[in-house]
Amino acid sequence: MNGKKITTIVFDIGGVLLDIHPERTYQYISDSTDINIDVVKNRFPWDAHDEYERGNLTDKEWFFAFRDSLPQPCCLKEMDFWKGWSLLLGKEKETVKLLSVLSKSYSTWLLSNTNPKHIQDEIEKKYLFPNLVSGAIYSFDTGCRKPDRKIYDKLLIEAKSKPIECVFIDDLIENVNAARLVGMHAIHYIDYNMLLSELNKIGVSVL
Repeated sequence: MNGKKITTIVFDIGGVLLDIHPERTYQYISDSTDINIDVVKNRFPWDAHDEYERGNLTDKEWFFAFRDSLPQPCCLKEMDFWKGWSLLLGKEKETVKLLSVLSKSYSTWLLSNTNPKHIQDEIEKKYLFPNLVSGAIYSFDTGCRKPDRKIYDKLLIEAKSKPIECVFIDDLIENVNAARLVGMHAIHYIDYNMLLSELNKIGVSVL
């Protein structure tokens, strides 16, 4: 740790604080359109999704991009699309209890590739964890996504934290590796007990 004390702990959202269920979204869209679920999954417009998470597409433009990616003519209604989109987010994970404890002794932040619909319509209204952090950096607000270096730099500026004083937790190894390149401590989230062990190794008290 080079003698530096950890002051800031940063959590990804999907897969770390929340269970995510893309299959529920695919199934709902399939049921709404009579399009085979495998076709819905395989036609998912990832390039448009990335632009949506960067804030470069409006909600309606994202709906159109999704609808237009499916076999045409497509009867997908916007109301059904957003219902299916909301089903992606599941229950809070046990990690939220840990966040609650850590927030009493550390500056805690969220750093997530996400979109305005999920944040404004779901996360800010239905979940506990947004109320347990000092702040949040969302990709659609910053114009960039993990693992782009710019989003980590933005986090460090907003959190007023030096990289060596910061721990980042994410379930995707490419995002973890990017944080390490910036100089942050980073933990690849596999499960709750492993997270506790990894935090303990770098001197973060979870009691």
